[in-house]
Amino acid sequence: MSTTTEQPPRPSDSPAQPRAKRRVLPIVFGSLAALVAVVLLALGGMGVWALTQRDDDGYFTSHTHSLSTGTFALSTSTIDLGGAPGWFADGAGTVRISASSAEPIFLGIGRAGDVAGYLARVPHTQITDFDADPFKVSSHIVPGSARPVPPASQSLWHAQASGSGMQTVSWKVESGKWSAVAMNADGTRNVAVAFQVGARVPALQWVAIGFLIAGVLVGALSGWLLYLGIRRRPA
Repeated sequence: MSTTTEQPPRPSDSPAQPRAKRRVLPIVFGSLAALVAVVLLALGGMGVWALTQRDDDGYFTSHTHSLSTGTFALSTSTIDLGGAPGWFADGAGTVRISASSAEPIFLGIGRAGDVAGYLARVPHTQITDFDADPFKVSSHIVPGSARPVPPASQSLWHAQASGSGMQTVSWKVESGKWSAVAMNADGTRNVAVAFQVGARVPALQWVAIGFLIAGVLVGALSGWLLYLGIRRRPA
């Protein structure tokens, strides 16, 4: 006579699976948060480093470069800030142009349409592209047969400077289409300048601080999630 021994029922493994998932998910999201925190802290660190590259007046300034033309003026092509929101463009910062020449010079920044009207039919060199490092300029000559009146006599300029020696013009960035011009102060041919371009961006400091704070907060969240996933829970 044979007897059959019944095996006791084994406990189900199903409760362990939800516990495993509850531990894996915080580790995954904590790891992702750690990567985001590293990126944010790196961006904040780059911003802090950039702040140390400013001059005593708070401007990021290019090296000194030379430009010359046998025409009556050097002008930039249209600087279009019309696509940016007005509140953003108007608070973006300040542009500073400093230049010197053997002759008294004029520097001016005005609305692109007004500058185009002033230089209409006047031979001038228009700069279409400019790279500061390495220095590279692309330009072309706009032909004409007229001679301009002295630029300082015009009321179209939103910022201007003229005279002998080093001249500096500062322009608080505004929305719209703009153009910068360098000329001899008397409006004659053969313009030759040594110039620097600078920019002051007050918001950069707060952007850098914001990235650093965000990086610390996301890093703290990452640590908390990893702690939830790694810690041992009582059975």
